Amino acid sequence: ILSIVIFFVLIQNNSYADFKYGAFDPAFWNGLLIVKDNTSFAFRFAIHKDNKVADGYDTFYLVEKVGPFAPDGSYAEINFNPHLPFNQDNKTQILKKTTPLSDLVRIRYSKFNQGIVGCINIPEKIQIEIIWYTPWGETIDYCREGDALVATKGNIKFYFFPVTSSLQNLQKKDKTLRGLVVDNLKAFYFFAGFTGSKISGNTIENVLNKQYTNYHKKRPKIIGEWEGIISSISNNLFWMKLYQPDFRRIYLPAGRRWIFPKPDGKRDLWTIFEWDAFFNALEAVVEDPSLAKSEIEAVLNTQYPTGNIPNWRSAHGGTPDRSQPPVGSFAVLKTFFRCQDLSILSQSYEHLKKWHKYWTAPGITGNPRRDGNWDGLLEWGSDTDKLFKGMPKWEQGAPGRQRAAWESGQDDLPNFDKVPFNNKTNTLTMNCLDLSSLYALDCECLRKIALLLGKNEDAKIFHEEYKTIKTKIAKILWSKDFFYDRYWDGEFSCHKAASNFYPMIAGIPNKKQIKKMVRHLLSKKEFWGDFVIPTISRDNPAFKDQQYWRGTIWPPTNYLVYQGLKRYKLDKIASQFAIKSASLFLKSWKNFGLCRENYHSISGEGGGQRYQSWGPLFALILLEDFIDISPFDGFRVGNLAAKSKNTIQNIRIQNQIYTLVTDDKTFTLYQENIKFFAFEGKAVLRHINIKPESIEFEAHVIEDSINFFPFLFASKSFKVKSTGKRAKKKDSYVCIPKGICKVVLKEE
Repeated sequence: ILSIVIFFVLIQNNSYADFKYGAFDPAFWNGLLIVKDNTSFAFRFAIHKDNKVADGYDTFYLVEKVGPFAPDGSYAEINFNPHLPFNQDNKTQILKKTTPLSDLVRIRYSKFNQGIVGCINIPEKIQIEIIWYTPWGETIDYCREGDALVATKGNIKFYFFPVTSSLQNLQKKDKTLRGLVVDNLKAFYFFAGFTGSKISGNTIENVLNKQYTNYHKKRPKIIGEWEGIISSISNNLFWMKLYQPDFRRIYLPAGRRWIFPKPDGKRDLWTIFEWDAFFNALEAVVEDPSLAKSEIEAVLNTQYPTGNIPNWRSAHGGTPDRSQPPVGSFAVLKTFFRCQDLSILSQSYEHLKKWHKYWTAPGITGNPRRDGNWDGLLEWGSDTDKLFKGMPKWEQGAPGRQRAAWESGQDDLPNFDKVPFNNKTNTLTMNCLDLSSLYALDCECLRKIALLLGKNEDAKIFHEEYKTIKTKIAKILWSKDFFYDRYWDGEFSCHKAASNFYPMIAGIPNKKQIKKMVRHLLSKKEFWGDFVIPTISRDNPAFKDQQYWRGTIWPPTNYLVYQGLKRYKLDKIASQFAIKSASLFLKSWKNFGLCRENYHSISGEGGGQRYQSWGPLFALILLEDFIDISPFDGFRVGNLAAKSKNTIQNIRIQNQIYTLVTDDKTFTLYQENIKFFAFEGKAVLRHINIKPESIEFEAHVIEDSINFFPFLFASKSFKVKSTGKRAKKKDSYVCIPKGICKVVLKEE
């Protein structure tokens, strides 16, 4: 006989807004954790098949489809394939997504009134065991109330009913009960809220279906050629969300498997990696600005008294000896531009300023911490006097050169092979191009943040510092036709890496240097190809390794190189780069449902972790190629590589909702469903400023000309002013010639 088991979760005498819920326990995507006033209660389901059990990280490798997770909690869904072999860990076979939905274990949940409802769908011949627990060691009381089995923690209650025959004799407050075996069921329903009144399975199904439809309508998405690009960002990222019980805050880890152990070997409460977290914020702000802000707060709170925002930190461990790439001010500034929340800047500024000073503040030996030879350029390093005594075993005994490479974020990049580590200066004995360039970018972005906060004197200091290091990089680290790392004795490194293009994002190369750098980028013998951009050039002996940072393709390097291309208005190359990045990512995402850590530069196959938080940066690159706002381009739209129609909906920028429709011939922009403007032809528009009576922008026209239609104006009567190339009014539109042209349209 087929029966339905329903359980209730009651949050007594408290409002819905006061509790948080999600798959917040890193080991259990197969479950739900509720937190109220730091009281926690959780359940998960173990999958039983053929006398074998999959639970925790075992189910992590059974995930077949990471579904949506609405930022407001209105809908969440994830699917597991119980037909894969159990307990194989990362050796579990990766199959194409061909399993019918009816054969997957599927969990869905949604807000409902002042609580939540949910459902677990169970295929035939599969048994589910519901296990309730608290992740931080508290005790749970169990009892019977009428025909229900009740598990209680504080003011949180789980109600399971009707009680199955195997549990009819359960006595009150039985401390031995582990969970509930759900047998011969197609669906298992649950409900969390204020009332104990029963709710039917049909009602829960209706709520879930309605909430899914509502969320799908309002979420950012692309319809057409690049469908799935935006959902791949938020689906992956929002299912990564975990909870910091000591901060009572939701945060985004580098991945659900990146939670390091405490010194005693037990799993720690949380682990945050520096540059992963800042990139996570850039992904999150596309759909959930509040999560982006929370992520920024979380990573800034890892800061040590020295100013170091560390390589990684957890509740009981970390890396006080080393940091990671200084991309924080760029990410914070870009997040601010997207959502216009000034508190993001005001709450971050002092942390970022202190971190910026960390790199050049005197170390234990008196030299600037990461400028061992006092020449104004920086080197990766590790403060040997600040090594964490309880470090994980894989870090114990690591030489200084390895710790410095870990600080770079590119752990085994060939650039650092055999580079001596100076134990007196605690640095590599080589000026590092990537660190110096990102430090220059940090100067620029901190200047912009200081100006926005009215800290003009700080802005002047950052500006002077930027000019100084920019000049040094351009002169000292340029050799004939490319930028290179340089040893302290004056010899240039022979290695050409993706990070050797970082001077572009910092605005360092001049026009002649840029032309030579582009030749290296587009050379198929070096960096270009079907899959781009390898971490080390294809003509490097280490490229054949295709292992970790030795020749594979990584999301953060692609994202930073793309930003440099856009800054220099290399729009054709940038669009090609964006499409190559997105295509590489979608191959694993659409075929296998995976969000990989890195990718093989020859085959394009994914590698490393199966679900990495910064994996969707590849997709973000393409979204930003269509529409974006940045510290250097302002509000920008236009894509040069679309081959067929794409409708991009519900994009929030500066508290306005935009929709754009584009193909290989036209581009149309809507704001709040009002048609603002359109143009025919290939172009990128930057620094767009739309007012009721005027439109201003800088146009980069790729072909002979474009026709621009200012639909915002109610009449055809308007004036045109332009600098650079001359734009001409023709009846109701403006003809803008090839090249770069600044245009101002004013309605008469």
